[in-house]
Amino acid sequence: MVLDFNKKLAEALKDIAYTTECHTFVVHEHEKEWDKSDEEGFIERYGAAKWGIIEKLNAKYGDVLLRKADLYNWFYHIEEDEVAYFLSEAGSNCMNYSEFKAPYQFWLWLGEKGFIMGIEQRGRGFCAIEIDQKGMKENEGAAFEFYRRCSSLIFFDDARCAKTVYFEVKF
Repeated sequence: MVLDFNKKLAEALKDIAYTTECHTFVVHEHEKEWDKSDEEGFIERYGAAKWGIIEKLNAKYGDVLLRKADLYNWFYHIEEDEVAYFLSEAGSNCMNYSEFKAPYQFWLWLGEKGFIMGIEQRGRGFCAIEIDQKGMKENEGAAFEFYRRCSSLIFFDDARCAKTVYFEVKF
């Protein structure tokens, strides 16, 4: 199963043999909808966060990944690059459907046996179980479609009131 509503971060960190290498990329720390007058700054932080993750992953695991991660792979519909798809689809859902219309921060944990990425939002959480089971109309983004078909594991901080979506890759 690619969607796991019961998995917890502590368990996933053990699965990837995490030691101490963790990176955070803050995008929008305010508990209000991002100000459109700061659109350039917001887009710059959002892009830098996603590219920062790509760079860290390729530097550490470039020889282990089936294909080097590249955000352009999402644009060109190269679905084998699940990293690019996760960052793009989950990030887009966060920008469209979260209370403040922006991700708070991106997370990256690097381990000896894999890695975990996370996208965290502030404000109201969402019921991942209900969205998945009902295919809810107000969550029309393609993230859950991707979650269902990807080979990596998707889990949540709290499946009934999720604020963070995690993506786990094990080697």
